Parts: sequence; C-alpha cells; structure tokens
Amino acid sequence: MSLQLNILSLSLIVPTAVSLLLALEALKPKYASRAKFFALLMFLVAGWSAAYGFELASTELAGMLFWLKVEYFFIPFVPLMLYLVVRQYAGLKHDFKSKQLIYLLPIPVLTLLLSVTNDFHKLYYESVSFDSSSNIPLLSLEIGIWYKVHLLYSYFLVIAASVVLVRKLVFQRSLFRNQLLYMLIAVLIPMLLLSLYLFKLFPIDNLDPTPFAFTFSGLAMSVSILRYRMLDLMPIAREHVFTSMPDGLVVLDNKMRIVDANPGSLKIFRWSEIPFGALTKDVWKSYPLLINMLKQSKSESIVMEIAQQQKRFYFQISSSAIRNHKIEEVGYLIIIHDITIRYTMQEAIRQSEEKLKRLNAEKDKLFSVIAHDLRGPLGAFVGLTEMAMNQSEDISHEENQQFAADMYKSAQALQNLLENLLYWARMQREDVKIHTEKLDLKALFEENLVLFQNAINAKVLKVEKRFQENAIVLADKQMLMTVLRNLLSNAIKFTPRSGTISLVSRSENPGFFQILVTDTGIGMDEIRLKNLFKIEESMGRPGTEGEASSGLGLILSHEFIERMGGHIHVTSSPGKGSTFSIELPAAS
Repeated sequence: MSLQLNILSLSLIVPTAVSLLLALEALKPKYASRAKFFALLMFLVAGWSAAYGFELASTELAGMLFWLKVEYFFIPFVPLMLYLVVRQYAGLKHDFKSKQLIYLLPIPVLTLLLSVTNDFHKLYYESVSFDSSSNIPLLSLEIGIWYKVHLLYSYFLVIAASVVLVRKLVFQRSLFRNQLLYMLIAVLIPMLLLSLYLFKLFPIDNLDPTPFAFTFSGLAMSVSILRYRMLDLMPIAREHVFTSMPDGLVVLDNKMRIVDANPGSLKIFRWSEIPFGALTKDVWKSYPLLINMLKQSKSESIVMEIAQQQKRFYFQISSSAIRNHKIEEVGYLIIIHDITIRYTMQEAIRQSEEKLKRLNAEKDKLFSVIAHDLRGPLGAFVGLTEMAMNQSEDISHEENQQFAADMYKSAQALQNLLENLLYWARMQREDVKIHTEKLDLKALFEENLVLFQNAINAKVLKVEKRFQENAIVLADKQMLMTVLRNLLSNAIKFTPRSGTISLVSRSENPGFFQILVTDTGIGMDEIRLKNLFKIEESMGRPGTEGEASSGLGLILSHEFIERMGGHIHVTSSPGKGSTFSIELPAAS
C-alpha cells in the first residue's frame, strides 16, 4: 500500500485538525455533558477527513478501496450527529426520546455494513474503477441503490436541522441571531457542495468536496463557539441554571415577544408549551399589572396575585435587560419568584398589628365608657344610701319605698353594665363558646318580658306581640337571651310614657326566622345609625326618663348575632322610633 502526498491530501489536514481541536475543546469539563454530541460530531468529521486524505494519497486501487471502507466508519453517522447537535443547541433535546434515536440508527448502521461488504452485493457502489486521467489518481464511483437511500436519509436530517434553526431564528431565539446564522451556515455548506458533486457541477471530477466543506463548517462553528461562547451558554446556563431554576424565567426580545421560558414559568402561568413568538400583551392580557410594568419601567419590581387551582399565590416579578457583546439591549429576562409564604406571613403580621391597634382603641374607649357610665348609677346609689343613712328617722314610708326603687334601678343598671362588660371582654379573648340548640322564639320573648314587666308598667307602655307558631331557630340560648334583653331594654328606655313596643317573629326568607323589635321612641339620626355598632364611637345616651345607657349592649348583640350565623339590621328616624330586625337560621 503505497502513499504519495499531494496538494489534495495535504489540504485535508486543515479540516482534520480544526475538527479534532473543536472536539477536544468541547470535551472540557466546563462545557458539561451536553457538549458531547458536538465533540462526537467533530471526531467523526476528523476521522472522515483523515481517511479521505489517505485515500487521495494512495497510488493503487487496493489502497484507495481500503481507505474508502475506513471512511464509512465515520460518514454514515455524521448527518445524525449534526441533527442531534442542532436539536441540542435549539433546546429541543429534552423532548427527543431514545425510541426516536433507535428509529434513526438502522440506516447509518446498514450503510456501514453494506459499504464495507460492497464487493459481495454491489448495493452501495455498482462499480468502482481507478481514474488516472489527471495528475492525481482518483476513484471513479457508480452509485448503487443503497447509496441513494443513505443520500435521501442525509438530506432529510440536514433539512430537518435547517428547519429547526430557521424556525428558531425567525420566531424564537432572536436574542442569539448571530450564533444561529453561523450554525445554519455550518449545516448548509456541506450539503451544498455535496449537491454540486452529485450533479457533476464540481470543477474536479470524482473528487468528493464534502470533507473540504467541513473545513468551512468547522470555521463557522468555531466563530459561534469562540466569539459567542455557544457551548458555554447552552449546556450550562440553559440546562443547569435556566431549566432547573424553581423560579419562573421568561426571556423576551426587544419587541416584547416571548423567545424562551423555563418549566417553572410554564407551571406558574399554566402553559402547556412555551408560546414562542407570542406578544406579551396577548399572552398576559389577564395580568394588566404585569403588562403595565413592562410598558412603564422594565426594571421595576411588582407583587402580583395569581390564582391556581382555587388557591391564591403571590409572586414578586422583576425584569432585567439582556445585552449582547456590544452592550446593546437585545431582550429582557423576567423573573417570577414565589413569595406566597412570606406574603402570607407579612399579611398576618399586618392584620395582627391592625387588630392590636383596634383592641387598644377599644380598650381606651371601654375605659371611657366605664368611667362615664359607671359613675352615674354608682354615684346615684352612693347618694341614696347616704341620704338613707343620714335621714333615716325623718324618711316616711313612701319616701323609703322610693329610695329603695331608685337604689334598685341603680343596682340593676350597674348589673347590666357589668354583665355586658364581662361578655364583651370574653368575646375579645375569644373565650365565648357557642352551643347551638333549637329555641322557640315565642317562649324566649315571654321569658324576657317577665324580667321587664315592672319597667313596662312604670312607663305605661303598650306591648304588641305577634309571634309565629313553631318559630324554632338554631342559636345559643345564653347569647340570644342577652340579645333580646338588650333590645327590650333599649326599646323601654327610649320610648316615652304611653308609647308602644311591637314584638314580632315571622318567616320571611327560606331557612331563616326574622325577629322584629319596634318602638315609638325618640329614634336615631344617620350618624348615630352608622356608628351604632362601633366600640370606638360613643353612642350611649340617657333614656327618656334619664335611664343610663352605655351603648355596649348593642355592640355585644351585633357580635353575638353574627357569631350565630345571623344578621342584624336597624331602621330609624328621629322622633319616629326604631326597628331592630334580626335574622337567625331556622331549625330544620
């Protein structure tokens, strides 16, 4: 096997060396595991170029046929590796399953077997002859049926790789336009020169220019790798950072189109796939706050609420500019960070602070109520006992009875005030347990009326009763008794002598019973109505005959009714009386 170096064989040193250097560079640890496809492609090209160089240096037919067979240990796998490298660079490797690779491997394997055994079947080359018509001897090859099969297979993979790159270039990865252009050139050059060779358009007959073409492909890839650091970007930034980040990451170009997104963002926005090329104003039209942030200031940070599966999540969204090697803004990186736990805790702290402020205000008001409303009946009680003690011998029987009645009123007022204060304090500590049971409204009204009969008789009040039979509600008996006592007490206090109090129970809305306590008393204006159930507002005022009233009973009644699942409503006009309306759940 004799060899004689010539200009054609020596020229293949360049693609061999370039491919080998690129392969070794790609195997460095800093490029991670995903550079192995590219390294394998470059090793295949280097082996093909080297073997073809030896073929061109051979001076005998036997030597040329030997190196031709050696070439086919590399040639069949080059198109497949090229396709896999392009898919890897385009970020599509994650959806390329091993089963698909198995479907693509049989043709390269069969090509290898049929090419090295061609002497027995002539399926790959119908004939092989020695062409010595030029200064450099070459092989003259007549292609067979399987050569055409492998040729179609190669064209199919190269076209598929080109479509991936063009689609990425036009619609998706506009941030990396220069890298994509160099990759596309690297893919198309070998196929272009191979086509010239097959259609007999290449200047030198019987010279396969494909290995030479890979010199230019290698150079194009070298520019992409050395200048734009393609391998640094894709294997490390994308796989180990971009796709594995728990935060949502969305890449936009400078026209506000989505060019990439990681799995975290797909989960947050419930995308089934990345909406490549879509405008943000269309994709995020349900999130006007986010759209406004991108319009106003792309460096701004916002907190946005997103509902997912009937739950509410909170995300901090920020944006930063992406710049190319010329420090030009070519896009934006949107970072979506889940702050639900932190936001929930901060909201709980804020609500606790507000509750504490409210409780402090209520405490101050309560002390004011105690100081004001406790002083009146307690002072009267002390004054009456002092008079009874100092003038006991001069007091008539009638005056003594009046003293006793007044002392009773003062003691009763004190008792009512203290009971309400104790109940209110327990409510604030959430120390009041609700025990619901079936209660007859008519029986409860009658029981409470007995307690106030003396006060009713003293003011000569008329009590009208219209109770619906079998008006049974679900409520806490102690709470409901307290509510009815407060409502009856207020109606009696603020209704002048000979007035009327109306008590009604009825069924207006399905599932509820309504209680109405109406009086013909002094009524209330809009300001008093608005603040009637607020502890921080002083709504207490004396009754028509000076009866003490703190307003705390109504506040307590309001809280009791709501805790029992009911509602309380008041209508009133000055001088025309008031109507307190309560709705409580009916017992089924």
